Amino acid sequence: MTAAFNDDFVRQVEQMSRFQEQTHKLTSKCWDLCVDKPETRLGSRSETCLKNCVERFIDINNFITNRFEKSLMEKRSSDTSFD
Repeated sequence: MTAAFNDDFVRQVEQMSRFQEQTHKLTSKCWDLCVDKPETRLGSRSETCLKNCVERFIDINNFITNRFEKSLMEKRSSDTSFD
């Protein structure tokens, strides 16, 4: 195996780990926010709350990711403009 292959594999495993961690955080936060008590079935209020919570979480993550990418591109652009 090459070093590049190993590096790529490690990055993929780290990315999967971060995704699982984010999923766990999302599940925990939304559950605590939306579900008052365990029942055999989710009520419509809890179901709607969970759906909205997940959607907002995804929206926020997308917003932050896009801002970060834009910031990186602007930095790269300004770094190369002086070469």
